[in-house]
Amino acid sequence: MTSERRVLRLVVSGLILILVALIAAVLSQLERRTLEIEIGPSEETVRNPLLAAERFLARLAIPVSSESGRERLRHLPPTTDTLVVRHTGALAPERRRALDQWMRDGGRLVVTASDPNAGPAEEGDLIAGYGVRPNAENADRNAADDRTEVLAEIQVGDPERPLRVAFSTERSLLTMREQEPETAIIAGDRLRLVRLSVGDGSLTVLADDRFMTNAAIGEHDHALFMTYLVDLAPGGSVWLLYDRKMPWIGALVWSAAPYAVISGALCLLAWTWSAGARLGPLQPVPTRDRRDLLEHLDASGDFHWRHGQADHLIKPTRRRVLERWRRRRPDLGGLDNAALAHAIAVIADEDPDAVVRALHVHAEDADAFVRQSALLQRLWSKASSR
Repeated sequence: MTSERRVLRLVVSGLILILVALIAAVLSQLERRTLEIEIGPSEETVRNPLLAAERFLARLAIPVSSESGRERLRHLPPTTDTLVVRHTGALAPERRRALDQWMRDGGRLVVTASDPNAGPAEEGDLIAGYGVRPNAENADRNAADDRTEVLAEIQVGDPERPLRVAFSTERSLLTMREQEPETAIIAGDRLRLVRLSVGDGSLTVLADDRFMTNAAIGEHDHALFMTYLVDLAPGGSVWLLYDRKMPWIGALVWSAAPYAVISGALCLLAWTWSAGARLGPLQPVPTRDRRDLLEHLDASGDFHWRHGQADHLIKPTRRRVLERWRRRRPDLGGLDNAALAHAIAVIADEDPDAVVRALHVHAEDADAFVRQSALLQRLWSKASSR
């Protein structure tokens, strides 16, 4: 027994050594290396094109917040704040008047002009009331030009180092005011930016706002130019409104899971088709005529007999026959079952053994059941006769 244990220990130790050697050999062939895997932009970056601008301003200790939708235009911030809006779209007259009064009281509004190639100007466009509109001639002029952007050198701060900002060649502005704007930026012989004084505040209209989006704010001097645009007042905050309205829920579902939508539509179509299909011929509607009572009794009796429940058929008859005989002959009430059956047989002039079987014995077959039923019928009749 001791030798067997020694051999087992040697075998286990050998297996452990072999396993350790294999692990060491595998690890010696591995090389530790750091890999960078591109996972693409985050969901927040895709949803908010001004996220990089918001974080850049926050790093400069500028109070800033970005929002989707137009709720901030309905509930305007304090007049010390700056609103940066990508395409205001159509505004109701009372909303335009509220924005105008907000700027006259000191508010600063930076807005992007609508794309002239997308269609006619929307009714209620904010900048049209200030004599500024997008130039619809850009597409015809730049059709033969391979350039997509034009660089503008903007004198801000140090005159020896102007800011370089890229604007789209397909976007520019036109002014219809005789008064010179406070600031006008021209690049490629086209007007790209206009800043107008409105009371104590200002209105800045951009022909193109790509320079302050996530994709381009890191290029040239776009980030510094963004800080110039917000023109923050002491104690004020910056609000970045990056979306005109929330997309329809169907568009969100389709953009997130188009294959699931297609699969669900196909399943719904298949279910609709299967619900309308018919298997087999049409069955006639059953009539509501009352059935014959004898047919019902016959069917019920046949059902009980086939399922071994013949006692349920004859037991009520036995009980009624015995009750009838006890009422007719009260002197038979003290007898037991056998004596009572014998006395009834004598009085009714029937075979005593047959009466006992009819009152207390189960029928073995259909013939015996018929004979018992017939005898019980005669006993009932004789008990009822005087």
